[in-house]
Amino acid sequence: MKDTDSIAAKSKTERPRFRLFRFVPESRQFLLILCIFLASIGSYFLISRFLIMAVEIKGVSMNPTLIDGDRYLLYRCTYFWRTPRKGEIVVIKDPQDHGLSIKRIVALPEDTVEIRRDGVYVNQYKLSEPYLSPSAVKASGETPVSPTKLGKNSYFVLGDNRSKSFDSRYYGAVQRHEILGYISK
Repeated sequence: MKDTDSIAAKSKTERPRFRLFRFVPESRQFLLILCIFLASIGSYFLISRFLIMAVEIKGVSMNPTLIDGDRYLLYRCTYFWRTPRKGEIVVIKDPQDHGLSIKRIVALPEDTVEIRRDGVYVNQYKLSEPYLSPSAVKASGETPVSPTKLGKNSYFVLGDNRSKSFDSRYYGAVQRHEILGYISK
C-alpha cells in the first residue's frame, strides 16, 4: 500500500511537461521547431530576392522626389511579366561601382536621346518633366549629350537632382539585366 501511495503523491506534485505541438511526439518537437525556423528564413530570402524588399535612400541624386534617409519598397517581381516604363523610378546595379543606385528612366530601348541646354530630348521631342524644379531642368544641359540611339535592351536613366547625380550622362545606357525593380512613391 505504501508503493501506490508514493506513486499517487508523485503524480500530484509533478507538473505535466509543456508541449508546444501536442500532435507531435516530444522527441520530434525540436526538429519541427528547427524546420519552421529554417522555412521562415528561406521564405524571407525568397521574398526579398524575387518579390519585394525595403530600400533606404542614401544620397541626394533624386531630391526632391526622394529624400536622403527615406525608406521605400522595391518591387522586384513586376518586371518578370512586363518591361520597365518611361518615368518609373528604378533601382539599378550601378555600372561604375557595382553598388545600387536609384534613378528615373527617361528613354526606352531603341529611343534616341539628346541632352541640350534647355532639357532632355527623346526622339527629337522635349521630355516633359513636371517632377523637376526649373533649376534641375537647367542643370540637365550642363552636361550635354549628343544624339545617342539606345540599343535593344538599353535604358537611359537620370537622377532628378541633375547637378548632383551620376547617371547615364556619364556612364551611358543601363542594360535591362541591371534594373532590379521599381520604387512606388
